Amino acid sequence: MEGTFALLGPLDLLQLLARGGKKGVFQTITSSGKGTVYLQGARVTHARWGPLSGDEAMLEILLLKEGRFRFIEGAEPDEITLERNLDHYLLQAIRRLDDRVEVSPFDKVKFGQGGSVGHLTLSPDELALFTRLSKPISVLDLAVASERPLRTVMTILGHLARLGVIEVEHRTPHTARLTLAIEDPLPPYAHIDELLLSTWRLHYGKFDHVHVRAGNRTLKLPVRGAEDLGGFLLLGTGLLIMHELKSGQSLMVWPALPHAGGS
Repeated sequence: MEGTFALLGPLDLLQLLARGGKKGVFQTITSSGKGTVYLQGARVTHARWGPLSGDEAMLEILLLKEGRFRFIEGAEPDEITLERNLDHYLLQAIRRLDDRVEVSPFDKVKFGQGGSVGHLTLSPDELALFTRLSKPISVLDLAVASERPLRTVMTILGHLARLGVIEVEHRTPHTARLTLAIEDPLPPYAHIDELLLSTWRLHYGKFDHVHVRAGNRTLKLPVRGAEDLGGFLLLGTGLLIMHELKSGQSLMVWPALPHAGGS
């Protein structure tokens, strides 16, 4: 098996070989040097890139963007410099490349078919998300449950989806369940997370108001975006009193589109 990195890079090729249970040596040839990675199924045992060996060599090879490769099945290494599963190194490389699947706040996520993460070295933020993935959950709800910023959660999930550890069910952006909070002084409009607004606008086009359902009432409020609000909708005291709302209330919120009905 041999070819170039024109269609698939080392990240994808090694992942395919590992998932196929292949055993042998993956060789790379580029203008900047030669590399080798020895595979035993999902495990990597040795990597060399020029004078480098082990972890550093493995990452250098995974980050290659151009060159040629050849896979020789059955080849054995003459030394052992790596003792982790391939996925561990893939996740490190994906983080560094910021190579991820696009994830929306409204998407649902769940463990993928390769959902075991015992072999991965996860950050505290990643671990906090995994403890909440016992069942499918929306990205926004996961951010709220884990008490992590929505942008951080979307980035992490995108990396893990790229690796296949989780699966993403892409969903049309519609309503969001937000918790009402007070912030003064605040101009006379609602503030919600900028990522929610931008996702809605990407799908529906420009709008300047949102519908807010509180009990059996549906309000229409002017809206602005703000960073890192996650599952909160912020109102000043004036709007709170005017509309007889209470801090801590759970509200359903969706775009008030021009020429659209109220629900």
